[in-house]
Amino acid sequence: MNALRDQAHELVEIARAAGADDAICEVIESGVQQVRFSNNEIDAVNCWNDSHAVLFVALGKRTLVSDLQDLSRRRQMAKELVSKAAKAPEIKGYGGIGAGKFKYSPKKADKRIAQLRGASKFVHDAISGAESAGANNVGGTMYVRHHRTGIASSGGAFATDELASMDLSVRAFSQPEASGHTVCCASKLGDMKARETGERAGHLSVKAKNPILGEEGRFDLVVEPLFMGSLMHYTQNMLSAMWVEIGKSMYAKRLGKPAASKAITLVDDPITDSISRRAFDHEGVPTKRNVLIKSGVLKTFMHNTSTAKRFKTKSTSNAGPLVPTLFTLMAQPIAFHPVVEKGDWSREEIISDTKDGLYLNNTWYTRFQSYAAGDFSTIPRDAILRIKDGEIVGAVKNIRISDNLLNFWKSIDALSKSTEEVYWWDEASPPSTLPMLRARSMNVTRSS
Repeated sequence: MNALRDQAHELVEIARAAGADDAICEVIESGVQQVRFSNNEIDAVNCWNDSHAVLFVALGKRTLVSDLQDLSRRRQMAKELVSKAAKAPEIKGYGGIGAGKFKYSPKKADKRIAQLRGASKFVHDAISGAESAGANNVGGTMYVRHHRTGIASSGGAFATDELASMDLSVRAFSQPEASGHTVCCASKLGDMKARETGERAGHLSVKAKNPILGEEGRFDLVVEPLFMGSLMHYTQNMLSAMWVEIGKSMYAKRLGKPAASKAITLVDDPITDSISRRAFDHEGVPTKRNVLIKSGVLKTFMHNTSTAKRFKTKSTSNAGPLVPTLFTLMAQPIAFHPVVEKGDWSREEIISDTKDGLYLNNTWYTRFQSYAAGDFSTIPRDAILRIKDGEIVGAVKNIRISDNLLNFWKSIDALSKSTEEVYWWDEASPPSTLPMLRARSMNVTRSS
């Protein structure tokens, strides 16, 4: 892996020699295996291998970034990038890059995952587990990922990182309108519980049989970690200083004030074992555990070097990808691994203590009427179970949660003492470690 770091350093030196004041380079090697399955059978197996470099340069406040796909031309392209940056418009808010004498604490990747060839066994186990629980139609995806990264910068970054991971998504049906969705994320091979994941999806699909049209009104919501993963996608964005600046955050002007119920402590923990563990952010600053909300009080926004200077604070080591993605702006401060700290309830206790509510397995199509206010709606999917007097009494369908996300977080009064790492497509992203929880008296309408 040192070769990746050395290549990154070489490109930084070339950029500096060409006139760049600041430069950051990440050289990335990725291997991904995908297994897709539907109708209880594997229907596609794909493998991708990729090597590329992301190079950022700044001349004063003129910045430019490029994803260098042809590494054989990397030296020439680095020089060209600096030449083009000199003609770019100035970015008034640019405040430089992370600088210092950095110390890193990378962890070793599980070699058994990195060297795994063929994940079909796990998929067969998941399908078998779901069938044994009563499902008759099972589908989903499994990914095996191995990423190696070298980074260097003119600010002093010089490091390598490696991560191997597996993530399994299982959706099981017992009837056309009765499904359950579960996931399993593992950064160690022994933590991949494929059969158990399939079984749980199958059990949920059986509980979801014969759904009736859901009622409108206010109900307590008992939500699984997978449902919460979707809401976390938006919550962590709103905790980014850049989202606060552009007026898309319900947390603006709430620093130091209540932003959730006292039961909620939310941290970003990229150094814990997870499928999104990182030793450094995209500026090369060593990552660390950041408490974002503590006992309901908003403690900090997430910052890169530039936003930290504009907010007159310090970077939280949360600089995001230098190349914009579908969901992030360039270098937007992002959470790498959100964690909601566990509570002291068992899952069974949360259900038995709920008199009039809904148990929600998953959700999608979350949309905002106002990001600044937090007004949103989301459409629960898969198992939507009716709770009356502490018992699940049946399944419902065609409902929508139409409320306020800030109100949702403030309404939480129970969290499970077990947590689960969840990640699924772009709905539950980034990977997060979350408990089951209950939010009181949320507004439920019908979906069209």
